[in-house]
Amino acid sequence: MGNDDRKLGRGIAWVGIASGLSGILDLVTTVTCLWLWLSPADLGVATLAGALLPVLERFAGLGMSAAMVRQGDGDRRALSTMLWIGVAASCAVLAVVAVLGPRIGAVFGEPIIGSLLIGYGAKQVVQNIHVVPEALLRRDLAFGTLTRVRIAASFSDAITKLVVAYLGAHGHPDLKIWCFVLGPLAGGIATSIGLQLARPWRPVLGFDRAAATGALRYGTQVAGGELLYFIYTNADYLVVGAVWDKAAVGAYRLAYELVLDVVRLISLVTAEVAFPAFVRLATERRRAAELLIRFTRQNAIALVPVVVFLAVEAGDLLAVLYPPLGPAATTAARILCVVGGLRMLSFVLPAMLAGMGHAGDALLYQLLAAVLLPAAFAAAAAIAPGLGYVAVAWAWAAAYPIAFAVLVGRALARSRVSPARYLRSLAGIAVCGAGAAVAAIAASALPGPPVVRLLAVAVVIVAVYAALLAWIERITPRSILRTVRGMPEPDAAGGSGGLAAERR
Repeated sequence: MGNDDRKLGRGIAWVGIASGLSGILDLVTTVTCLWLWLSPADLGVATLAGALLPVLERFAGLGMSAAMVRQGDGDRRALSTMLWIGVAASCAVLAVVAVLGPRIGAVFGEPIIGSLLIGYGAKQVVQNIHVVPEALLRRDLAFGTLTRVRIAASFSDAITKLVVAYLGAHGHPDLKIWCFVLGPLAGGIATSIGLQLARPWRPVLGFDRAAATGALRYGTQVAGGELLYFIYTNADYLVVGAVWDKAAVGAYRLAYELVLDVVRLISLVTAEVAFPAFVRLATERRRAAELLIRFTRQNAIALVPVVVFLAVEAGDLLAVLYPPLGPAATTAARILCVVGGLRMLSFVLPAMLAGMGHAGDALLYQLLAAVLLPAAFAAAAAIAPGLGYVAVAWAWAAAYPIAFAVLVGRALARSRVSPARYLRSLAGIAVCGAGAAVAAIAASALPGPPVVRLLAVAVVIVAVYAALLAWIERITPRSILRTVRGMPEPDAAGGSGGLAAERR
């Protein structure tokens, strides 16, 4: 496993670079568009269309990408079969949205939503060009190559988004909202070109019925879980839009993305590496259990200071990003930090279950969440409409822990990790986070402009958290570097320290 350890460590570093840069570029371009050319209502319209994008993606892909990683095994005929299934599904999705798009736009009272959906449908067809090379590179843990292509695609997305928004604001008003479609489409084209150059692959004109059956059985479970995930994580936008207005959707989206999207983007660094890693350990339960603890701790160590910073400084951060939002967005962001604390742990678990062949367990969790959370959103909006979209944030905090308990229970049972061992592995990190939070709250009382407080609180959190990690967890910059290189730091007991260490 030594070579795989090195690949995993470097993979996390590479994916972290790509995810961080992509997230920063997306946030900067969205905020720039809001400052210069778009209104919150424009962002609200784009959000309503984007809420349906994950549905299109799941039906267009049918989980074939995950099936290629898990079952493809380099067999050209099997991989071609999965590709043709994806091509047929994406073309069918494009045809459906071409017919239903205008009607969907009429339902929302915004005809442009229908056009945007057709654009999203076209993107699904285009991305079939790179789906197999991407799956093969992921299976080989070749995240360095994937990252370089992803960075180029992120810049293509950002530049296109800014250019289209600018052109729309200077003579073509309807075009400016299209920046949220044409940007990702340009990024998809850049990804296809880059991955085909990095890992050239051509399909054969054949169809393997046995491969198709196995891929569809597994892929639909994965796609079904992802579809349910995106349904409940976008249902809040739809509830806010239905009960309040488009401007409220835009304001709620910024509060949501400040917290839960940041948590998601950072967590996906680990989850993206975790899935192919667990695929390779599907029959080795003991090593899979160790890897689950390792990935969970890595994600928590990276995200605890981020969630602490967002909870303490949400007001200053939103005031700097977009002052007109007001105190409601700050309140919503702080409430969502409670959910973020659980989400930093939950993202690793579906990747583990799917990688080990238990996609049905992840599907069960997503089904529960897809029923529970939208019902909670609707109930909160009906019971407390006076709270505005803050009521939906409270619904997240009340309902999500129930679904999380089911997910972590299934994951621990499958990996044969006891709840005590799981909690023990996180206890020290939680103490470090609590200490950093106390120091951050004290620093946030400092007078001065928001930017100064943001910097001061960030410095305090990093300093206190790093000191506590070194003291309680024996994690230092040197041990982190060794983990990234796939060489755990030996501890005094002859075990392994650093990020990979299990709390005993």
